[in-house]
Amino acid sequence: MSRYLDMVAEPKQIKSLSLDQLRQLAEEIRYELITVLARTGGHLGPNLGVVELTLALHRVFDSPRDKFVWDVSHQVYVHKLLTGRRDRFATIRTTGGLNGFALRTESAHDCYGAGHAGTALSAALGMAAARDRNGTNENVVCIFGDAALTNGISFEALNNIAHTTKRFIGVLNDNEWSIAKNVGAISTYLNRLITHPSYNKLARDFERFLRRLPKGDLALKLAHKAEEGFKGAFAEVSLRQTSPPLTAMICRWSSARSNSPRPATIPSSSICSPRKARVTKPRCAPPKNSMGPARTTS
Repeated sequence: MSRYLDMVAEPKQIKSLSLDQLRQLAEEIRYELITVLARTGGHLGPNLGVVELTLALHRVFDSPRDKFVWDVSHQVYVHKLLTGRRDRFATIRTTGGLNGFALRTESAHDCYGAGHAGTALSAALGMAAARDRNGTNENVVCIFGDAALTNGISFEALNNIAHTTKRFIGVLNDNEWSIAKNVGAISTYLNRLITHPSYNKLARDFERFLRRLPKGDLALKLAHKAEEGFKGAFAEVSLRQTSPPLTAMICRWSSARSNSPRPATIPSSSICSPRKARVTKPRCAPPKNSMGPARTTS
């Protein structure tokens, strides 16, 4: 029996799937990751953590026209499965097989080759600047985790984004798991900041109080400016929201793609942290009355 994963030959076919079909596809991808990497080895945890994230990216954006820049890029296995490399996925990290990282010579969908943390923000900023100079309108999306924020080159990029381009989308992939458990002051601080209920309640209460004051909207804008300054370069989108479901990621990134007047950094904790994942063998048959993905593209 065919799987949705076997029927997706290129990313644009993901756009024809319903949300229920996307969830089934996510289940099939996790099963594929576990069964293949049990034989070949590889970065299992980071890729289990970006399944819904990657599906949402390909649902909203148009790769390879839109550029995805992955920090380190050890978490691109799902991206490879969805961009015409599924039939070779069993060869990943083997001699003559698929590379374990993004590789420009391997696919047009890999716009940047990496293998080290901290390079993606600067690379994506350079691509955005080149796009602006050339007068084209593709999106540049940088996917980075908190491990990227321990590198000086990342801070240089964050410091220059707002002055260099008005169209930049950053996705903070904070799923609590890198190659191993995240450590360090920045990781600990970000996790406390975005999850502490007292911080969120205080922020909401303060916002309601400001809105009641004369010229409260102006005061609220100034407060948000102060918050942006405190957080450095994370403009436009707050870091307080956690664990957005697949539907929320699709809606949020669709809005950022079409409406964002300024560079945006979007928090994204994947639905299923690899430490909490429960993976079962997916149904092979598509759900009843399902149209399934398009087998051909127009």
